[in-house]
Amino acid sequence: MPSQQNRDSQTPMAVPALFKCPISLELMTDPVSLCTGVTYERASIEKWLDEGNNMCPATGQVLRDQELIPNHTLRSLIHKWCQANAFCTMQTPEPPAEPVTVRQMLREIDEHTPRRLETLRRVKNLAKGERNRRCLKSQGTLPVLIRVLERFRPTDAEHDGQAVQEAVEAIGCFSFSVDDAVTRRDLTRPPVIRTLEWVLLKGDLESRMRVAALVEKVAADDKTAAREIGTEDGITDGLLTLFQQNLTCPTVVECSLKALLSLCSAIKCRARIAGAEGAVQALVELLPDAERVVKEQALAVLEALCSTSEGRSAIMAHALSMPTVVKSLLAVSDIATDYGVSILLAICFNCGEEQVLTDVVEMGTFEKLLILLQMKCGQRTKHTANQLLRILSPLRERDSYIHSSSSLQF
Repeated sequence: MPSQQNRDSQTPMAVPALFKCPISLELMTDPVSLCTGVTYERASIEKWLDEGNNMCPATGQVLRDQELIPNHTLRSLIHKWCQANAFCTMQTPEPPAEPVTVRQMLREIDEHTPRRLETLRRVKNLAKGERNRRCLKSQGTLPVLIRVLERFRPTDAEHDGQAVQEAVEAIGCFSFSVDDAVTRRDLTRPPVIRTLEWVLLKGDLESRMRVAALVEKVAADDKTAAREIGTEDGITDGLLTLFQQNLTCPTVVECSLKALLSLCSAIKCRARIAGAEGAVQALVELLPDAERVVKEQALAVLEALCSTSEGRSAIMAHALSMPTVVKSLLAVSDIATDYGVSILLAICFNCGEEQVLTDVVEMGTFEKLLILLQMKCGQRTKHTANQLLRILSPLRERDSYIHSSSSLQF
């Protein structure tokens, strides 16, 4: 039987209330105080203020200013408590971004100083905070980071490869609004795209995922950007490789699929993806066992590919495609059902082969569509389902007649 001392040592250490952030209720590692005197974890209170709140969460007092003052005394006490109780190791937090400091860091990056790699890592870490991002952006950080990508040459990979990956990860921390047309344009310049291709081919997994996320951001709702990025073999092939090599990792798969879907806004990109070896096969074979969100993304990509003859041919060429799509109807989510019905309509409307339609009917599609129309579904889904029913009805009626005739003869 374990002793009382052993049982006590196994009991989770209770964090003193004074050391907990009033918002997250977790141990503070970077405590800062508001003008009300209440101390919070920096990340938590920054998020609160960034959401437009102008009162102290704990007291409800209106703030006369939003200055955050580091509470060094409390931080020292927390650090000593952690050491005494072997609770955790606290790292010194990165100081908040200041315009003067940011400009100095950007010079170190732009002028290729010996501290360049270290400075890029600092910028990346700073960019993880919303307020820091605003400061970094206002000082022209994005153009400097993009120049790092633009100037890179694969022959310099031994010396600059890590710096490029840090720059990609830092850029990925920023969001691009409709007003960021210049940034989007800069990221679609050929030298930058070639560097992104290199990262997709040679970078570590984190950097490759950042490229995928970056492609999604740049190409989303921008057909021109999607066309300029997606018509390059390296980007499309790199995203497909990232997807196919990590089929057991939902996070990587979802990231890759989102990027591919954003490129599908350009018709040429759809044809390129559909024609890539093993792409449609991987998408189809992903469906049975994937998580719901991944299934939805995969079906969304397949639906986009169905708008091209290459996509429809690739889907019809895979024996499991149609049964898998039919099985997804009413079984995953409303979104997945909508994509599934659209895929079936595109195939059935364009295939010109009666046997394909017969197979679709025999898979139970007709019955599922009737059930779908009796349920609450979106207008788009309902319209698509009705169109598909009109195509399949003649075969359904003929099959019913044949079966009834056979029964009578018997």
